[in-house]
Amino acid sequence: MRVEAETTYHRDKIYVPREVRERLRLRDGDRIWIEILNEDEARLVIVQRVEASKRLLKRLQSPPDLGRVMGELRREALYEDID
Repeated sequence: MRVEAETTYHRDKIYVPREVRERLRLRDGDRIWIEILNEDEARLVIVQRVEASKRLLKRLQSPPDLGRVMGELRREALYEDID
């Protein structure tokens, strides 16, 4: 499937359009190599994808706020139905 998209070069950065990022499944930290074919043409290659474990560790370092447990939580309360 061919995906074409136009983007701009701004302040020393090339912005990759959303439809291209989604099609390539790009994630933060993926390494990209750009091969210059000629003066007007280049090829983008994903050389290394960030491993899922690295993304998980990053997420664990700054977990989302899930709220607070109200009151005291004791082991007996967790296992009260187990004989």
